[in-house]
Amino acid sequence: MIFIKVKYINNQLITNMILLIVFCIFSGMLGCESESPIQTEPVESVTVDLGELTGTVQPTESLVVLQRNGVDFRSTIADDEGKWKMSELPKGNYSLYVVASGYFTDISRSNITVEVGESFDVGTIALRPHTEAATIIGKVINTDGEPIPNSEINIICVTGICAPVKGSSDSDGNFSIQLWSGLAGKVNIKTQDYRPTSIRVKELPPRQIFDLETVILERK
Repeated sequence: MIFIKVKYINNQLITNMILLIVFCIFSGMLGCESESPIQTEPVESVTVDLGELTGTVQPTESLVVLQRNGVDFRSTIADDEGKWKMSELPKGNYSLYVVASGYFTDISRSNITVEVGESFDVGTIALRPHTEAATIIGKVINTDGEPIPNSEINIICVTGICAPVKGSSDSDGNFSIQLWSGLAGKVNIKTQDYRPTSIRVKELPPRQIFDLETVILERK
């Protein structure tokens, strides 16, 4: 009798285990989920703390272009108060230039260092209007007195900091280029098949015209 009772209990236990397994299988098929004993915490997104640049420009609503390694990296338009901001900038060295219609491009800000988690103000940049420019005129000819059209005229500042100014001679060899007033410059003139030449000009007052007269280029 004892053997029969133990055997009955074992059979009942096996039957209960089978029913439990079948129930779990059907529960999974019906979309029922049991709570996992392993609890996982949500993973927070990892963000890199970057730097920020701010500044002010005149005139307002100018285009501010940030460069990295000599290549345009980011740009923004200043607001109606002339203020601008660039956020989420990787750590490193930058330079920037400012552009506005009717004004000379300003390239005076260079070697700007952006540090992690810091905001750096580059200060106020006031562009010089074309109406206050000095004008350089002249005519490019060869040794035979013939005009040389399409000659490249490049003016760079030799005092102060300013963006290079470029132009060209017309079909009669004449040219007229505006230069930042108050800054000395060097006029580089070159064209194909001729030897290039350079002419230094002193600080010119605003709204004045300086005539280089005729510039003679020799053939190579």
